[in-house]
Amino acid sequence: MTCDVEQPGDADHLFGALLTAKGMIVAPLWITRLADALLVEVPEAAATAVTAVFERSLPPRLCRAEDETAATASIGVYGPGARSVVAGVLGDAVPAAAGRAGVLRRDGAEIVATRVAARGLDGVECLVPAAGGPALLAALRGRGARDLPAALVEERRILAGVPRLGAEIDDRTLPQEVRLDELGAVSYTKGCYLGQETVARVHFRGHPNRRLAGLALEREPASLPLEIVADGQPAGRLSSACWWDGGGTWVGLAVVRRSVATGAVVQLPGHGAATVRDLPWEPGPEGSA
Repeated sequence: MTCDVEQPGDADHLFGALLTAKGMIVAPLWITRLADALLVEVPEAAATAVTAVFERSLPPRLCRAEDETAATASIGVYGPGARSVVAGVLGDAVPAAAGRAGVLRRDGAEIVATRVAARGLDGVECLVPAAGGPALLAALRGRGARDLPAALVEERRILAGVPRLGAEIDDRTLPQEVRLDELGAVSYTKGCYLGQETVARVHFRGHPNRRLAGLALEREPASLPLEIVADGQPAGRLSSACWWDGGGTWVGLAVVRRSVATGAVVQLPGHGAATVRDLPWEPGPEGSA
């Protein structure tokens, strides 16, 4: 993993990535460190690849990996009042700081509650045995939680500049090209890991040739992805877009050539122009109580 799993200690929730030997991203992932286990969450599209890495890498005499997907339900509550809503159901032991986790109990079931990191949303996610999911969901709704539209989740991700596997991240993407180091997913002081040589060389001896940037769009894109042209030359690809109510405009995420400066006006052939912006679009929500 690119993140330092050993140093923080138990009850920490970490953002990191699994890489190939050449430093390309296999999957971004979130790790919750418990006293006797590591909970690892990966995008569904990467589950097979990550499982294959675990199967060939983990020494069976020392540890094992189990797929908990079907046996558990993951329920998230987000927004300024998220922690108080969850605490009203699970008690005051619900973590208050971003990147922290706690093992709680409700109706005899063990629930891992995590104050999320690197999501683009501030909130608490609860991993509960699948059979207990409906009851927990009903209790949270009873405390005022409401269903969250998928479009709003995507808007917050884009505004926070958090890359997604299958959009900004593919099998040719280095961590620094999509802000994983800025998002706290890369440790430059931990011990060796697969792909570390490439990651360290980029950090200490140079810079990536591409970067993740925001685009303020002239109009709604008709489809995604879209090629980007700057000064008549291919310059990158728009991979995510949403309407931003707060800014009153369509915005997007794109991996562009490093030479494309902030403030530059680029073209999306057949789909208008766009202005390159730094990320995040607005101050991140994470870390508030």
